[in-house]
Amino acid sequence: MSNLLLAPQTEAQLKFGFLGVPYDASTSIANPGARFAPAALREQFKLLLAKRVVDAHVADMDRGEIVNLSAVEVADFGDVALSFYDHEKAIAQVTNAVREVIDSGFIPLVIGGDHGVTFPAFRALHETARGKLGMIQLDAHCDMLDFSEKQGSISGSSGMARSLELGRLRGKNMVQVGLRGFATTQQWGVGVKYGVRRILAPEFEEMGALAAAKQSLTWARAGTEKIYLTVDIDAVNPGEAPGTGWPEPGGLTVQQLFDFVRYLAPFVDALDIAELNPVYDSAAKQTTVMCARLLFDFVTAKTRARAPVASKTAKKK
Repeated sequence: MSNLLLAPQTEAQLKFGFLGVPYDASTSIANPGARFAPAALREQFKLLLAKRVVDAHVADMDRGEIVNLSAVEVADFGDVALSFYDHEKAIAQVTNAVREVIDSGFIPLVIGGDHGVTFPAFRALHETARGKLGMIQLDAHCDMLDFSEKQGSISGSSGMARSLELGRLRGKNMVQVGLRGFATTQQWGVGVKYGVRRILAPEFEEMGALAAAKQSLTWARAGTEKIYLTVDIDAVNPGEAPGTGWPEPGGLTVQQLFDFVRYLAPFVDALDIAELNPVYDSAAKQTTVMCARLLFDFVTAKTRARAPVASKTAKKK
């Protein structure tokens, strides 16, 4: 932990740990560049906090409320020191780094990198929890690859399958949201075999963000101790979020993403953001700005749920 992105003014009641995973070596079939995401998002997130939080308070204009952040700490755990020459070793290094965040009493905010970040980060939560776990995956793709000669068995395309194999994530507690386009029958079939719950992109559009979030939470929480949320940026319509490695036509709107994550945040014990790719972002950094806002939404939603008396209604004109 190198510095504080948001320092508490009183004893911290809620602590978040920003951890970068600048790794996209497993991105062998998509556009590389996600390794630059942790640095880009860290800079944008720091800017957002510096410009919007004054005297430990911020106005949430979506809800018409003032949020008191005086008991909230956001610490920067830096970037994982990775062995790029050894993929298996790098995976272990990510798991150990996320465990350090958890063991220090912080809620992990894990920033990839490609979507290979989810398996080692989820494994850290798996190792530190005792009961069954739930997972909610926002993604255009299944990421259920078993094995391929090009990607092996651990890659950005296999993280969900490997997570299910750990033992305490049951298929009925794993929810894949926003899937669309086309996939191999093998990837689709793995989810069917495990009984994974799915809200496909057209279904999400018909249900609406709030109903989809409520259904996802019901499935993920059933008999579980903790919930892991992974957000692959390609879940969002690439017209609104161009900065990703594998843009998939269609998808969620940015507002739907915010609404979905805000609802879930109070119940989530670890979060990752994957496949943000600054190399393909717009000149105005719109995807990176979106991810910074998403992080802050997550922080403020959990803060409000933990201490609702800390927020007061803003005066409306």
